[in-house]
Amino acid sequence: MREIVVLAILLLNLTVQSTIFPFIEIVNVKPDSLLVLVVSFALLAGNPTGALVGLIGGLMQDILFGNNIGLHALQYMIVGCLVGILHGKLYVDKFFMPLLVVMVANMIKEVIMLAYNFFIQSGIPPGKAFSQIIVPETIYTMFLTPLTFYGITRLYHNKFMRKKYRFRKDL
Repeated sequence: MREIVVLAILLLNLTVQSTIFPFIEIVNVKPDSLLVLVVSFALLAGNPTGALVGLIGGLMQDILFGNNIGLHALQYMIVGCLVGILHGKLYVDKFFMPLLVVMVANMIKEVIMLAYNFFIQSGIPPGKAFSQIIVPETIYTMFLTPLTFYGITRLYHNKFMRKKYRFRKDL
């Protein structure tokens, strides 16, 4: 049941990201709601869940929006794996820690994109990318973090998100 709920959340996020977020762009920058979801699941559930949510969500974005299949999947999977390592080692409150982790995770994701742009020789200067893309996107994404993290936290308080279903084999 948990996997179906997470997949439904990722599909809903993809729908919102493709329909509503283009209308709320500020200076050609949109918030990265998938990053907030990956960080939320990784902080609350740990490493395999965070990495898988990042991989599946990134593949969905790559298939629908990207030119290169696997680039976003790699970014979000790395972020989910790194944040998943923090599961159980940090005290995760409802406001400050998710904001801090999303800020650092967005920087890691954007450094991966800068490295990719460097290797394909896109000609984007790192200083310009940092000041016009990375910093505004990080700030804009941080505004989305508290509400999303609160919703995912409330979801994880439900019994069906924690229960592991096992089928017994009768002999």
